[in-house]
Amino acid sequence: MHAKPASPANTRPDPCPPSPDGGWSQDIVTLQDAIVVPPITSALTQDCGVIDNAGRFCAHSATWRGARALMTEPEGPVKAARTLAGRHLFAGQLWSHFGHFLAESISRLWALDHIKKNVESIVFIPKRPDEQPALKGYQKEFFDLLGITIPVQILDQPTQVEDLIVPGQGFGLGAIAAGTPAFRAYMARAFAPGIKPDGPPRLYLSRSRLGGQEGSIVLEDMLEANLEKSGYVAYHPQTETLGQQIARYRAAEKIIGPDGSAFHLFGFVANDTQKAAVVLRRNSNVFLGLANQIRHFAGIKPVLVNAVVADWIPDHKSSPGRYSFGQLDFEQARQTLAENGFIDPDTPWQIPRFRQVKQAMMARAREKGRQFLRVKAGEPAGQKPSPTRDTGDQKPESRPGPVDTGPAR
Repeated sequence: MHAKPASPANTRPDPCPPSPDGGWSQDIVTLQDAIVVPPITSALTQDCGVIDNAGRFCAHSATWRGARALMTEPEGPVKAARTLAGRHLFAGQLWSHFGHFLAESISRLWALDHIKKNVESIVFIPKRPDEQPALKGYQKEFFDLLGITIPVQILDQPTQVEDLIVPGQGFGLGAIAAGTPAFRAYMARAFAPGIKPDGPPRLYLSRSRLGGQEGSIVLEDMLEANLEKSGYVAYHPQTETLGQQIARYRAAEKIIGPDGSAFHLFGFVANDTQKAAVVLRRNSNVFLGLANQIRHFAGIKPVLVNAVVADWIPDHKSSPGRYSFGQLDFEQARQTLAENGFIDPDTPWQIPRFRQVKQAMMARAREKGRQFLRVKAGEPAGQKPSPTRDTGDQKPESRPGPVDTGPAR
């Protein structure tokens, strides 16, 4: 596959999401004396990106999430505060969050395999303008694993660049999670080729030791204990380097874990001999991107364990998200894993009662200093949930089985 160059006159494609099948996501635009504009305020959608030397917004510079552009045209006219001589590659916005960095900050690096002349640096703009513009340790390691020796810059003020290369978005969240052929080929060639498999054959990607306000599964330690009976090792990726994580993922014959950032990294290094099961930890469609990525990059159709019967949501939120905790029907999860060959169907599991679930969430509320409110699966999102009442020792509600995400590719 050869990337399609685009002329400056073609810097305003129709406003549509990037596609893994073609279109502007596979273009490479070259601009002279363009201005790279960082965001001024923190928000999901921000006015930022690239302005060409005629004052037009370069739509190829925008990052999309699903059907929504997260970078929109800055109000003009924009004046540069500094200049940058030479030839440079625009890489988009730099996220501090690990999962969004993997999904949205590396999506233009594929062009390094297609540009004919060397570039002097890779330039990012920050996602959060109030953060110090510096690379985090894991970001430096990720670039090292790609074999990138070109300097990386973070431009925190409008900067006029003498010669700027703007590739289309080859990866991300939404349909583009499948990756363009050029992006997939780049990752297959360049990412961590020298790291050998090293680790147990059965791995559980745990979130139980994540600090801060990160969400997970209620009584995840009980889920871990149940899986240990089937030979799974609870693994906490955040405690090891990216290289060590990759070694573990390449060694695992079977891997299970809640939907989350770790599966993005797994998706880049997995192969079609492995089996993966994604345990949904919230009533949300965010798992679709993970499943899409793993299918198209590794040729694996991941099993989706859809056993969430209720979401425990922080009282400052109104719908399930990254800070909520999913209450699982443990028996449904056990059955799904057994039916798909991850555990022996005769392996006994400890099944929590509702009182245990509520006690765990009361402890979590004390730890976090805020109340969690329970929303049953199927209740409309966006409505303020009501506090849960203690209903005694009840069995968890049942929930339909796993969601089918289509055939593997």
